[in-house]
Amino acid sequence: MADQTVTTEDLWEALEYFWHPVASQGEVRSAGGVLPVRLLSRDLVVAELGPGSVAAMVDRCPHRSTRLSLGCVERGALRCGYHGWRWGSDGRCVEVPSAPGKPIPERFRVDSFEAVAEHGLVWVRLQAGVPTRVPPAPAEDDPAMRVVAGVPYTWPTGAARRVENFVDLAHFAWVHDGTLGDRSHPVPPEVDLARQGGELRFDFVSPDIDDQQPTALLGPSRYRMPMPLTVNIEFEIAGSPGARRHLWMTASPLDPGVCRTFWSVARNDSLDQPDEDFLEFQHKVLAEDEPVVCNQVPAEIPLDAAAELHAKADRVSLEYRRWLREIAEAGRRGRDALAQALGPREPMEAPCAI
Repeated sequence: MADQTVTTEDLWEALEYFWHPVASQGEVRSAGGVLPVRLLSRDLVVAELGPGSVAAMVDRCPHRSTRLSLGCVERGALRCGYHGWRWGSDGRCVEVPSAPGKPIPERFRVDSFEAVAEHGLVWVRLQAGVPTRVPPAPAEDDPAMRVVAGVPYTWPTGAARRVENFVDLAHFAWVHDGTLGDRSHPVPPEVDLARQGGELRFDFVSPDIDDQQPTALLGPSRYRMPMPLTVNIEFEIAGSPGARRHLWMTASPLDPGVCRTFWSVARNDSLDQPDEDFLEFQHKVLAEDEPVVCNQVPAEIPLDAAAELHAKADRVSLEYRRWLREIAEAGRRGRDALAQALGPREPMEAPCAI
C-alpha cells in the first residue's frame, strides 16, 4: 500500500525522472534555434544544434550569469551573447574567445540535461537512471492518420489536475452537456481498468448526443494514459466503418499550479474537410473545461486520498491518483523503487461511500 504521507513535493521530485515536452520544434525554429523554456520550476534554454540534434541547459552562462537564451547556435554549439563563450550539448565549454588557444578547464561547464525531438516536440528529462521513455503518440506512427497539432496553452492548474480532467468520466454530462455528454444521463458506465506497460488503460462508450457535430470526437473509445502526464484516446466513429480519430495530450509541469498542455488531433476520415473544423471542436471543449479546471483549489492534486470526497464514478481518477502516490513514494526511496513502481499491478476497488 502506498504511503499516505507522501506530498506533492515528493511527486514533483519524482517527475524529474520522466520526459516532459518544453516546446514545439516549430517554436524553437521560429526563435532562431534558441528558446527559453520553463520546466519543474527551472529556467532552461533549448537549442537546435543541428539536424535532429537538440540540447537543453540551465538558462544561465556560468561566466557572467547572463541568460544563454540570448545567444545563438554556431558550429554545433550554443554561443553566449555576452562574451561569446560556446557550450556543447553536454554542457562543456568548447570555446573562450578571449583566451584563444588556451586549454579550457574541465570544470568550465553549464548544467545540461537529456533532450530529444519526438512528435514535433522537444522533450527534456532532468534526471536519468530510471528507464522512462517519451510517451508514445500512436497516431504519429500510423501513415493512414492525418495528425494536426493544436496550439499549446498554459493554464493556472497543476499538470496532474489537467490530465485527470481528461479521464473524469462524470464531468462530461455537466461541463460538456450537448458536446461530450448529456445531463439526462449523469451516471457514466463502469470501466475495466488495467495497468500495462507503464500505462493506465480502459475502454469507454460515450452517450449518444443529439445534433452531434461531424467533427466531434465521440464514440467507442480506448484510453491509454502513459504515466504520469499523458493521455491518448482512440475513437471509432459510428456509422463510418474503419473510421478512427485520436486525441493526444500531455501536460508539462512548469511550476506548482501551472502547466502547459501540448496536444494534437488525428483522423483517417473526412480528409477533404479543413483541419480547422476539427480543431474548432476541441477549442469548444477547452472553453467549457477551462473555468472549472482553473478554479480547483488547491491547484495541485492532493495525494492524501482523504483530502477530497469520492464516488464510484470517480474510479478512473482514483486509480490515477493511487499510481501518482506510488510514484511519489517510490521516488523518495530511490531510482530502483521508482522503476519498480512503473511495473504492472492490479487496480484496486475505489474506496467510495456511494
